[in-house]
Amino acid sequence: MKWVKIFWLDSKLESMTHSHTQPSGLSTHRGEYKVPGGKLVAVELGENVGDGVHIDGDFFIDGVDDPTAVVALIEQVLSAGSGFAAMEAVAREFPEAQCVGLTAQALDKAMARARGQQVESAQAAANTTSEESVDELSFTWNTVDVAVLADQTPHTPAEHMALDEVLAQQVADGQRGPTLRFWQWGGNAVIIGLHQSVRNEVDEQRARELNFSVVRRITGGGAMFVEPGNTITYSLYVPADFLQGVRGFEAYKRCDEWALLALNKLGIRARYKPINDITSPAGKIGGAAQRLVRGSTGCVLHHVTMAYDIDAVRMMQVLRISREKLADKAVQSAAKRVDPLKSQTSLSRDELCSALQSQALEMLPSAHLSELDEVTLEQARGLARAKFESFAWTHAIA
Repeated sequence: MKWVKIFWLDSKLESMTHSHTQPSGLSTHRGEYKVPGGKLVAVELGENVGDGVHIDGDFFIDGVDDPTAVVALIEQVLSAGSGFAAMEAVAREFPEAQCVGLTAQALDKAMARARGQQVESAQAAANTTSEESVDELSFTWNTVDVAVLADQTPHTPAEHMALDEVLAQQVADGQRGPTLRFWQWGGNAVIIGLHQSVRNEVDEQRARELNFSVVRRITGGGAMFVEPGNTITYSLYVPADFLQGVRGFEAYKRCDEWALLALNKLGIRARYKPINDITSPAGKIGGAAQRLVRGSTGCVLHHVTMAYDIDAVRMMQVLRISREKLADKAVQSAAKRVDPLKSQTSLSRDELCSALQSQALEMLPSAHLSELDEVTLEQARGLARAKFESFAWTHAIA
């Protein structure tokens, strides 16, 4: 998910954080580098040698129990070595880790910028990834009996984060079968990725003034800008073997095959673009994030946020967007880079959400309607209070 990349107001380009500069008042040296066609990687250096190295960004680290442990190893090696040495260490210590949008070259270039060195940005021409259509479901869908949760109750942003963790762990432990959940948002929110820095992604004071909650999720990727009437989100929880033999872009696309087919049936020209975007001919519609959760069977948590509509002005007041994040985008204007679902359908947001749920029940083999049980909901509410509403979790990367 990377909604921070959707809109850009040209008049604000020069005033936003970019390259190795920082928002006012920060003492660290920051360097950013955008992987061509991929993700942003940032390196921060403290004023003193012993302050160490810290990395953040909208990249993904899949296939491991604790992605933050991989980040810690990279920071340890990078403080005394190169990006190449850091990624070699990851390959040795975490051979199962899949680093998506996080490369040795990106680490080295971000480090160089943090030190004040000039580094050439990724060019628009470098983004050569092509869009792909989906014509039918993969056979793997025949192996899963998907329960489609009928839950029309709006939940707080923190409760949604907690529901994802609780439901994914239930599937991972074999306590629940494959599940598809559509979200009803109970308030405005900025949802930042697991590896993102709060201060570099969000103007927290402005977010509070505009009544936006700031919450960190358990998956990587970029920040989501959420307004309940303008946002459609769903989560898919499937056993780990659903993606056996499939990695990277193909893993994301497989989880969203049903959604692309459903959107096309509803008259919306949806396609998939690596690494994790749902697009149309006119621009981006939505983005996905994914994480493996360990257990007796394991679970892949895959969630998607799509823009039914977006208030670009409010988003730019709340989010901080650097020039580097748009360095390899051929088009940087807001009007040309996004295509909200509203532009392609006469259905309201709620009608479209219901239509997608109906399409899922119709097209997914053995899919059936189910209810969100009170025990699971109460467990999620407790986790929301203890973890996702806490300052320590949200500001784990300040």
